[in-house]
Amino acid sequence: MKQILYFLFLIFCIHFGLAQEGSHELVLKKKMFKSESGKKVEAFIGKLKVPENRSNANSEEIDIHFIQLKSTNPNPNAPLVYLAGGPGGSSTWQAKDPYSLENWLPYLALGDVILLDQRGTGKGTERVLYIWKNSIPQDVLVSEEKANAYFNEVNRNALIDFNERKVDLEGYTTIENAKDIDDLRKALKYEKLSLFGFSYGTHLGQAYMRYYKNHVKNAVLIGVEGGDHTFKLPSTMDTQFYKIATLSNQDKNVNNEVPDLIALYKRVINKIEKEPVTLEVISPLTNAPMKVDIGPFGLNLILRLDIGDRSDLPVFPKLLYTIDQGDYSVLKWFVQKRIRFLFGVQGMSVTMDKASGASMSRLKRIEEEKERSIFKNIVNVSLDSNWPAPDLGREFRSPLISNIRTLFMSGTLDFNTPPHQAEEVRWGFSNSSHIIVNNAGHEQILTHPEAGPAIIRFLKGENVNDVALSYPKLKFIPVIGDTGKLSHPSLRKNKK
Repeated sequence: MKQILYFLFLIFCIHFGLAQEGSHELVLKKKMFKSESGKKVEAFIGKLKVPENRSNANSEEIDIHFIQLKSTNPNPNAPLVYLAGGPGGSSTWQAKDPYSLENWLPYLALGDVILLDQRGTGKGTERVLYIWKNSIPQDVLVSEEKANAYFNEVNRNALIDFNERKVDLEGYTTIENAKDIDDLRKALKYEKLSLFGFSYGTHLGQAYMRYYKNHVKNAVLIGVEGGDHTFKLPSTMDTQFYKIATLSNQDKNVNNEVPDLIALYKRVINKIEKEPVTLEVISPLTNAPMKVDIGPFGLNLILRLDIGDRSDLPVFPKLLYTIDQGDYSVLKWFVQKRIRFLFGVQGMSVTMDKASGASMSRLKRIEEEKERSIFKNIVNVSLDSNWPAPDLGREFRSPLISNIRTLFMSGTLDFNTPPHQAEEVRWGFSNSSHIIVNNAGHEQILTHPEAGPAIIRFLKGENVNDVALSYPKLKFIPVIGDTGKLSHPSLRKNKK
């Protein structure tokens, strides 16, 4: 009876009904969005039902949400599917934000654009999100041991909650994500897709290319994370910090007071190890003041989270200098920015990363490098060591061999996904280009004003090997006195 109703509904509502693919149910609702320049964009808000875990016959069904932006081209090319980073980032919000929508207009001149909320993100976040509502130890960021003890308790409670709500975490893997993309392709009746991945989205994009290569026309991979790159190399963070130190030591804005950034860092670490800094920040859950102590672990975590972001790098010397001088206002800004990670667990994000895992050779290299690293193992801090996750295995992490036409893009100041990772992946690609944006951090690759036009050229089938993109050299904010035209949000008055 249910199948008959589906069939009848499909006849009368081709765009507003159901497209059957096994037990999958597609729902589309027409909507008009307006860009920043006032352009109206025809779209369909959609959701597709898929099994939460395809290897479990008794799996619950979940909704995959997306927005299909319709092309203005009467003879559209293959649709472009945007794969956000994280894992945990969503995409559908971009259709509702006029500024973001404006950026997609040139792509709509080529073909449809699909803004996809991967499983467990966007409207599906609540299913795999656990919020910790109990007290948080004041000393949680003093050391890795303190942080681990706290997160072990949070994770235990999160897993109990997920179990009670019958959440099948084993379904939250990159392979299941890739299967969702292909189910959506079939439901929307596309023969081929072009992929547009950022950060984790490149990891997912490569998985789709591995298992569904015949359905990919082009791929754009920005900030590349290969199949065996989920766990980071400690040497990468060391190299990034030494590179920033070299630039800082040559900058006249700071080198009189800070002639050696590495020496300053080591002095600050020794200082807060002996006496952690107590800060008062605002709880993102209750909006009430809360106190948190920052030791070496907390500072290193702050550095690790933002050391690939060009917008924050200019204030790093001032951050360390002010701590050394007993002024914690800049540190407080960074802690406030990142404090929300203490308040719960995003089960999708944790499970995705743990399932992707790392090869034995990479794990061995990480173990060897962390002993020599000035940051030890902060790049792979094990705050989820007891979290259950399936292992996607050696094939998933093996080099990808592909003749799919692919554009790689990287930034020279990107710690998260440095250019050498893209080149390692690209080694197996017989039809590719690599644009390296000089002085770009992780978040600044795509925002370069000439990045979009280069991608459009590539998607049109043009050769883009002539493209050379660059930002101006980093200018560090003076550690004392007037900052002139240089600014950073941390320098504004911090509210109590």
